[in-house]
Amino acid sequence: MDSATTTTVRRVIAASAFPVVMTAAVVIAHYAFVNGHAAAGSMGVIVGSGFIIGVLERFFPHHRSWLHSNGDLRVDILYTPLISIASGIAGSAAVVLGFVLASIASARYGAELWPTSWPMPFQVALALAIAEFPKYWHHRFQHETDFLWRFHATHHSAPRLYFLNAARFHPVDTYIDGVCGLLPLIALGAGVEVLLMFTVISAVHGFFQHANIPIRIGPLNYIFSMAELHRWHHSRTIDEANRNYGQNIILWDLVFGTFYWPSDREPPEKIGLANLAAFPMGLLGQLASPFTWGRIKKNSGTTEPQSAAGV
Repeated sequence: MDSATTTTVRRVIAASAFPVVMTAAVVIAHYAFVNGHAAAGSMGVIVGSGFIIGVLERFFPHHRSWLHSNGDLRVDILYTPLISIASGIAGSAAVVLGFVLASIASARYGAELWPTSWPMPFQVALALAIAEFPKYWHHRFQHETDFLWRFHATHHSAPRLYFLNAARFHPVDTYIDGVCGLLPLIALGAGVEVLLMFTVISAVHGFFQHANIPIRIGPLNYIFSMAELHRWHHSRTIDEANRNYGQNIILWDLVFGTFYWPSDREPPEKIGLANLAAFPMGLLGQLASPFTWGRIKKNSGTTEPQSAAGV
C-alpha cells in the first residue's frame, strides 16, 4: 500500500471507526436482546469490538511507540477478569439498593418514574445523561481528593494508551464507579434493555476512548468523551489531566467547565504519573498501592498530597 493510499485509509478509519463499530454493536446487541440472547449477544459485541480495535491499532497506530509493551500488557490482561468480577459485584449491589430506592419512590409518588413509553434510543440517551452525572463527580473527586486518588492512580499509571487500558482500574475504583452509574438507573426503573445498552455502550466506548488509533470525530467530541479528549486527561500536566472527566459522554464537563480540547496542539505522547516514580507497575503492587501510599510517596521523593494525575 503506497503512502497516499495509506493516508487515505487512515483518514477514513479516523473518521468512521468509532461511529461504525459503535452503531453495529448497539444494533447487534438490540437484535440479540429481542431474540432472547442478551447475555451472549452483549458479550459477543464487546469482545468483537475489542478485537477490531486491537487489529486497527496494529496496522494504523496513532503513536507507534504505544504499540510496544513495557510490561503493561500482561498486567492489563490480568486486570480484565478482576474488573469483570468487580463490575458484577457492583451491579448486584446497585440492583439491591436500586430496588429499595425504587420501592420508596413508588410508595411516595405512586407512579413510574422512568419514561418506558419513549423510543429506545431516547431512553438510552437519557440513561447516559443520568448515569454520567454521579460518575462525573466520582471521577472528579478521584482527582481532587488524596484518598480517592490512591485508588485511581492505578489507571493513570499506564505508560501508553491502547484499548486494554480500559481494564486497568483498581477493583475498588471499578466497584464504586459501577454503583454510581447503575444505581440511579435502577432506582428510576430503567428497563433491562436500557441497562444492557448502557453496559454495551460503556464497554465499547471505553475501548475506543483509550485506543491507539488516529480517531478524528469532529463535532461528535461535543457529545462523546472520545480519545481526542481523553488523551488530555492522561497528560502529566495537572491542568490538562484534571479535565474531560466524562466516561461516555462529555455533557457534564461542558456544564461544569472541565471540557478541554485545545486546537493549537496535540495531546502528549508521554503519559503516566509525573512524580510517582516508585508507583508499582506489577498487579499485586498496584492492588496494594492504596494501602502502601506513604511508602510509595517516600520512595518517589515527595511528601505532598498526590491528588491529581500531574502532581
